Amino acid sequence: MTATLVLSDDAGPVRVLTMNRPEARNALNPALIETLYAALCDADDDPSVRVVVLTGADPAFCAGVDLKEAARLGSVYFEQFKTQSCIRQTAQLRTPIVGAVNGPVFTGGLEMALGCDFLIASERAVFADTHARVGILPGGGMTARLPQVVGAAMARRLSMTGEVVDAARCRADWAGDRSRPA
Repeated sequence: MTATLVLSDDAGPVRVLTMNRPEARNALNPALIETLYAALCDADDDPSVRVVVLTGADPAFCAGVDLKEAARLGSVYFEQFKTQSCIRQTAQLRTPIVGAVNGPVFTGGLEMALGCDFLIASERAVFADTHARVGILPGGGMTARLPQVVGAAMARRLSMTGEVVDAARCRADWAGDRSRPA
């Protein structure tokens, strides 16, 4: 029996979508890409859904591209994003979407999170753009959205180094909370 790749739970007008590949830190394999894209579209098309909350099964929000699958499938892996980009879909929803970042969010997962209207991060959340480290180009809006959130200079730094930033630093540096040290 296979596990459900996206758990969906409605609480009144709120639809919670949970990426459910915890053993792979919710990395986007072809099946999860397809299932999550469909779940996001279904939520957006459902008039009873007033807000979507996107999260990942512990221990991570989303590790981004499944590097093992990408290596195995080559360019075929990336073709799926042309028609079923769960990464870009978060920014295209008409329905407001909240990213509930409960742990690490890297690369394509970060692109997906940055497409959300709001981000709420747990103390366990860490953020990183590791595209340069893994040798792939961002294709889901990272180059436009990251500078809007952190500023151009910090976006360049994060994208070129793959530096990991924790939630406390994000709050202090980017949410205007100067009461906590950076």
